[in-house]
Amino acid sequence: MRFEVSDTELVKITTDELKHFSETRFLNLLRKIVLNFFENDQPVGFVSFDVRWINRNAYITYYLVPEKRGKGLGKAMVLEAVRFAFDTLNMNRITAEVYDYNDASIALLRSIGFELEGVMRKAKYHTGRYHDIHIYGLLRENFGRE
Repeated sequence: MRFEVSDTELVKITTDELKHFSETRFLNLLRKIVLNFFENDQPVGFVSFDVRWINRNAYITYYLVPEKRGKGLGKAMVLEAVRFAFDTLNMNRITAEVYDYNDASIALLRSIGFELEGVMRKAKYHTGRYHDIHIYGLLRENFGRE
């Protein structure tokens, strides 16, 4: 058997088989939603969502510029974004993947109500060694609305 490298699949998935695949395989909807946050008209951070519309699940990523950290702004940004995801985007669940060495991010997620759901062992290569990726989840029904 031989193979060719390509950016598209030549075999089409049948309609019956679609149930076994992520919606990203057959829907061409906007998936990335970004909330940019500002202080005094200057961007200080963002929260982005990679949305799975049919499953009503969004994967969250967030960043705050280093000089603004430690003041509660990161938590405020993520809380506002989570409210937006549940209330405006009608998500049922938000998923976060965090590297095991990112203690600040893990503490932030836990403080909002995210729960550790699993670990992908040695899935991140950084500084010459492998690290675990922790999977956190937050369901709409468990969000405290602080």
